[in-house]
Amino acid sequence: MTDISVYFIFLVVGLFLLDYYVYVHWKRLARAYRKLRWTLPVYGAALVTMPLTMPAYFAFSRWWEVEPKLVRALFFGVWVTYYLPKALIALVLLFKDLAHYITWLFRWFQLQLSPTPIPSEAAVTVAPSLDLTDMKRMGRRAFMRQMGWSAGSVPFVITGYGVFRSLYDFQVHRVIIPIPSLPPALDGLTIAQLSDLHAGSFFSERPMLEAASLTQALRPDLIVITGDYVNRDDAEFDRIAPGLRLLKAELGVYGSLGNHDHYANVDAVAARVRASNVDLLVNANRTFDINGARLNLIGTDNTGFNQHFADMPKALAGLAPPEPGAQLSLLLAHDPTYWDAHIRQQYPFIDLMLSGHTHGGQIGLELGPLRWSLARVAYSRWAGLYAEERAEAGDPQFLYVNRGLSTVGPPLRLGIRPEITLLTLRRTSAA
Repeated sequence: MTDISVYFIFLVVGLFLLDYYVYVHWKRLARAYRKLRWTLPVYGAALVTMPLTMPAYFAFSRWWEVEPKLVRALFFGVWVTYYLPKALIALVLLFKDLAHYITWLFRWFQLQLSPTPIPSEAAVTVAPSLDLTDMKRMGRRAFMRQMGWSAGSVPFVITGYGVFRSLYDFQVHRVIIPIPSLPPALDGLTIAQLSDLHAGSFFSERPMLEAASLTQALRPDLIVITGDYVNRDDAEFDRIAPGLRLLKAELGVYGSLGNHDHYANVDAVAARVRASNVDLLVNANRTFDINGARLNLIGTDNTGFNQHFADMPKALAGLAPPEPGAQLSLLLAHDPTYWDAHIRQQYPFIDLMLSGHTHGGQIGLELGPLRWSLARVAYSRWAGLYAEERAEAGDPQFLYVNRGLSTVGPPLRLGIRPEITLLTLRRTSAA
């Protein structure tokens, strides 16, 4: 039995048990309310079939091709919308059941420790009165049950919103990069960063055209794109080509490659990128002289996620020796793990590295200092700006991880919106 078979077996069993737990509670509610009883056979059928849909889809469809991308996106959208809220509902139900069990256990011990009262003769002869305690209690229980299941619909609404609304709700992140020794001529230089376009995940040309329009409105001095132009086929590129051709900046538009570009015909992807107004830096560099200050723009091929295409010696070929206070070295490298694995120790003269790849996890929470994402499971630096001490004395080195413009896998974003970044270099204290 292969590893993927074992994975799918655990997936099917786990999803069935999760859904069955919610189904049992829903069944109790439906039996109490006749209007809901029609849902039981529908839910019962979904309970059995839905866990099998994912392995069946991968086994019997050509999901990696370009043509069924709309079907693929709809499939993942429905699948995630069905299961993700169930996990949240099951968690709430679990707490409720635990509280109910603890309460029952407490009452049981109380009954064991308390003697059973013997009714007096007077108590027997008193005329019985109408006791509404049980009726009131049942009313409260019914009310709480209705409220609980009404609240249970919230995760479906939130997930549906994530699938169908916030997917292309682009957010501009304006970030200051404080570099005390920045050459005065580069103070205020603006760089717009896009990343992880994943053309195969777009339904049309419109999202990229909108993203390009928002980027142009920022009027950056330089525009960079840090990889993953397609998912798995260079033909997907047609979805983003019109938007890329709209991008213009005084210093130009530059890019690097990502891991997904290598899943496709990487030479064909590179050719399409270069034909779309983007100067693609594949282990190469460009130098700009800005009023006597030097800006070194370096781009590597992807290293990370079991790929090893970056060649820093080749990417640095022809550059003048580092000269602190007279230049800034900016590196485009798709995968942020390249930062710790190679840059920080071996190339301390790199001032700023721009990456993507993580998509910010696509699902997470960012409320001021409160930040959490699924990406944290695999990446210590998953979104935003990171400042690190250099291996040698000097200003901090900076890493910025873009949250991505599109999606990969499930077409879903919850709490992590697609990002357009505007970075501004400032000659100021890092504090």
